[in-house]
Amino acid sequence: MRKPSILLTLLLLTVLLAASCSHRQMPPSEPLAPPPVKEQVWQLVRMQGKAVDTDGKVPTLVFNPEASTASGIAFCNHYSFACSLRANGDHYDLQLTPWGSTKMACPEADMNAEQRYFSLLEKASALRLTATTLTLLRGNRETLYFELRNNP
Repeated sequence: MRKPSILLTLLLLTVLLAASCSHRQMPPSEPLAPPPVKEQVWQLVRMQGKAVDTDGKVPTLVFNPEASTASGIAFCNHYSFACSLRANGDHYDLQLTPWGSTKMACPEADMNAEQRYFSLLEKASALRLTATTLTLLRGNRETLYFELRNNP
Protein backbone atom coordinates (compact mmCIF):
# COMPACT_ATOMS: atom_id res chain seq x y z
CA MET A 1 0.00 0.00 0.00
CA ARG A 2 1.37 3.37 -1.00
CA LYS A 3 1.45 6.24 1.55
CA PRO A 4 0.32 9.68 0.32
CA SER A 5 3.04 12.25 0.15
CA ILE A 6 3.21 15.06 2.71
CA LEU A 7 2.45 17.62 -0.01
CA LEU A 8 -0.70 15.75 -1.07
CA THR A 9 -1.81 15.46 2.57
CA LEU A 10 -1.31 19.20 3.16
CA LEU A 11 -3.25 20.00 -0.01
CA LEU A 12 -6.12 17.74 1.06
CA LEU A 13 -6.21 19.32 4.55
CA THR A 14 -6.22 22.82 3.02
CA VAL A 15 -9.15 21.93 0.74
CA LEU A 16 -11.11 20.41 3.66
CA LEU A 17 -10.42 23.42 5.87
CA ALA A 18 -11.49 25.86 3.18
CA ALA A 19 -14.66 23.86 2.54
CA SER A 20 -15.57 23.82 6.23
CA CYS A 21 -15.06 27.59 6.50
CA SER A 22 -17.22 28.31 3.50
CA HIS A 23 -20.19 26.54 5.12
CA ARG A 24 -20.18 28.84 8.13
CA GLN A 25 -23.40 30.81 8.16
CA MET A 26 -22.98 34.55 8.34
CA PRO A 27 -25.92 36.32 9.97
CA PRO A 28 -28.18 37.74 7.28
CA SER A 29 -27.97 41.49 7.09
CA GLU A 30 -31.25 43.20 7.72
CA PRO A 31 -32.83 44.79 4.69
CA LEU A 32 -32.67 48.55 4.55
CA ALA A 33 -35.67 49.91 6.43
CA PRO A 34 -37.61 52.75 4.82
CA PRO A 35 -36.53 56.24 5.90
CA PRO A 36 -37.93 57.43 9.22
CA VAL A 37 -41.25 59.19 9.07
CA LYS A 38 -42.09 62.39 10.90
CA GLU A 39 -44.49 60.68 13.28
CA GLN A 40 -41.62 58.68 14.76
CA VAL A 41 -39.93 60.16 17.80
CA TRP A 42 -36.57 58.60 18.62
CA GLN A 43 -35.12 58.78 22.17
CA LEU A 44 -31.40 58.95 22.76
CA VAL A 45 -30.05 55.90 24.61
CA ARG A 46 -26.26 56.05 24.04
CA MET A 47 -23.65 58.60 23.02
CA GLN A 48 -20.44 57.05 21.67
CA GLY A 49 -21.42 53.68 23.15
CA LYS A 50 -22.04 54.99 26.67
CA ALA A 51 -25.46 55.07 28.30
CA VAL A 52 -26.87 58.57 28.59
CA ASP A 53 -27.49 59.95 32.07
CA THR A 54 -30.37 62.31 31.42
CA ASP A 55 -31.76 63.15 34.87
CA GLY A 56 -35.23 62.73 33.38
CA LYS A 57 -34.43 64.82 30.28
CA VAL A 58 -34.43 62.48 27.31
CA PRO A 59 -33.07 63.98 24.09
CA THR A 60 -35.20 63.22 21.04
CA LEU A 61 -34.77 63.19 17.29
CA VAL A 62 -37.51 63.40 14.65
CA PHE A 63 -36.78 63.04 10.93
CA ASN A 64 -39.06 64.63 8.35
CA PRO A 65 -37.81 63.41 4.95
CA GLU A 66 -40.57 65.30 3.10
CA ALA A 67 -39.31 68.63 4.49
CA SER A 68 -35.66 67.44 4.53
CA THR A 69 -35.31 68.28 8.22
CA ALA A 70 -34.32 66.66 11.49
CA SER A 71 -35.37 68.24 14.77
CA GLY A 72 -35.87 67.48 18.41
CA ILE A 73 -35.09 68.42 21.95
CA ALA A 74 -31.52 68.06 23.18
CA PHE A 75 -30.61 68.09 26.87
CA CYS A 76 -31.91 71.62 27.20
CA ASN A 77 -32.89 73.26 23.91
CA HIS A 78 -35.01 72.58 20.85
CA TYR A 79 -33.02 72.23 17.63
CA SER A 80 -33.42 71.71 13.89
CA PHE A 81 -31.12 70.63 11.07
CA ALA A 82 -31.41 70.47 7.31
CA CYS A 83 -31.17 66.80 6.41
CA SER A 84 -30.56 64.63 3.38
CA LEU A 85 -30.64 60.83 3.26
CA ARG A 86 -29.47 58.59 0.42
CA ALA A 87 -29.82 54.79 0.47
CA ASN A 88 -26.45 53.03 0.33
CA GLY A 89 -26.53 49.26 0.93
CA ASP A 90 -27.42 48.51 4.56
CA HIS A 91 -27.49 52.17 5.63
CA TYR A 92 -28.31 55.70 4.53
CA ASP A 93 -25.65 58.25 3.75
CA LEU A 94 -26.53 61.22 5.90
CA GLN A 95 -25.84 64.91 5.73
CA LEU A 96 -27.02 67.19 8.54
CA THR A 97 -26.54 70.94 8.44
CA PRO A 98 -27.41 72.94 11.57
CA TRP A 99 -30.26 75.41 11.19
CA GLY A 100 -30.54 76.56 14.75
CA SER A 101 -31.58 75.95 18.30
CA THR A 102 -33.20 77.78 21.14
CA LYS A 103 -30.81 79.36 23.65
CA MET A 104 -32.27 78.57 27.07
CA ALA A 105 -29.95 78.74 30.05
CA CYS A 106 -29.50 75.36 31.70
CA PRO A 107 -27.25 73.72 34.27
CA GLU A 108 -23.64 73.44 33.13
CA ALA A 109 -23.70 69.62 32.97
CA ASP A 110 -26.72 69.73 30.63
CA MET A 111 -25.10 72.38 28.45
CA ASN A 112 -21.89 70.33 28.18
CA ALA A 113 -23.84 67.18 27.26
CA GLU A 114 -25.85 69.19 24.74
CA GLN A 115 -22.73 70.59 23.06
CA ARG A 116 -21.33 67.06 22.76
CA TYR A 117 -24.67 65.84 21.36
CA PHE A 118 -24.77 68.63 18.75
CA SER A 119 -21.16 67.95 17.78
CA LEU A 120 -21.90 64.25 17.25
CA LEU A 121 -25.02 65.09 15.22
CA GLU A 122 -23.03 67.42 12.96
CA LYS A 123 -20.30 64.82 12.40
CA ALA A 124 -22.66 61.92 11.65
CA SER A 125 -22.20 60.62 8.10
CA ALA A 126 -24.51 57.59 8.04
CA LEU A 127 -27.71 56.26 9.55
CA ARG A 128 -28.70 52.65 10.21
CA LEU A 129 -32.35 51.97 10.81
CA THR A 130 -34.43 49.06 12.05
CA ALA A 131 -38.08 49.01 13.07
CA THR A 132 -37.18 50.11 16.63
CA THR A 133 -33.63 51.52 16.53
CA LEU A 134 -31.87 54.36 14.78
CA THR A 135 -28.08 54.57 14.87
CA LEU A 136 -26.05 57.54 13.67
CA LEU A 137 -22.54 56.69 12.54
CA ARG A 138 -19.34 58.48 11.69
CA GLY A 139 -17.66 56.16 9.25
CA ASN A 140 -18.53 52.76 10.68
CA ARG A 141 -18.48 53.84 14.35
CA GLU A 142 -21.64 54.40 16.35
CA THR A 143 -21.92 57.97 17.60
CA LEU A 144 -25.57 58.26 18.68
CA TYR A 145 -28.01 55.41 19.31
CA PHE A 146 -31.77 55.99 19.59
CA GLU A 147 -34.78 53.79 20.29
CA LEU A 148 -38.27 54.41 19.02
CA ARG A 149 -40.45 56.06 21.65
CA ASN A 150 -43.79 54.39 22.23
CA ASN A 151 -46.31 57.08 21.40
CA PRO A 152 -49.63 56.88 23.26
